[in-house]
Amino acid sequence: MSVLLAAVTGCASGGKSGPKADDMGGTSVSTAVVRSETAGIASGVNMVSITEVNNTIVMAPPDKVFQALSAAYGTLNIPVTEVNQSGRTIGNAAYRVRRRIGDVPTMRALDCGGDSGMPNAETYQLTLAIRSRVVPNDAGGSVVQSTVEGSGRNPTTSATSDVRCSSLGVLEKRIGELVKKTVAP
Repeated sequence: MSVLLAAVTGCASGGKSGPKADDMGGTSVSTAVVRSETAGIASGVNMVSITEVNNTIVMAPPDKVFQALSAAYGTLNIPVTEVNQSGRTIGNAAYRVRRRIGDVPTMRALDCGGDSGMPNAETYQLTLAIRSRVVPNDAGGSVVQSTVEGSGRNPTTSATSDVRCSSLGVLEKRIGELVKKTVAP
């Protein structure tokens, strides 16, 4: 009996480098389906979460960048529910949102699948974990590291199961852009 292994990995768009999510205590998504070729049925499904970290280099001291990071969350209307001043981390582990995160349309920021050509991220009630931290950059300045992960639920049905939403990297990049804009001379 031969075994076929298919793997699908959800990751954010290009331009990411550096540390993985375990540096921020996050995870990411990989799905592996094992099928027996002779029987043609799935004999196991394994999902593992792995979240990509988006890094933005900012030429300013970490404390100044951390203040700008808090302002960026405010600009995007993301309520900050977690703050660690000494670790320079902020975030929201259960941010509920629909359609837009500040000036970022959810369908540009997340992939939650879709029906009839309409992305689920546009119509679903989303619950997101958004986290960022500031670390010193060895080459000078600071690095803003951000992650976004979440799930969505169709608000128009009685379905009680959530779908996994993968970040496309747009929101993390927008956070970095706002920080850079704030600390720019």
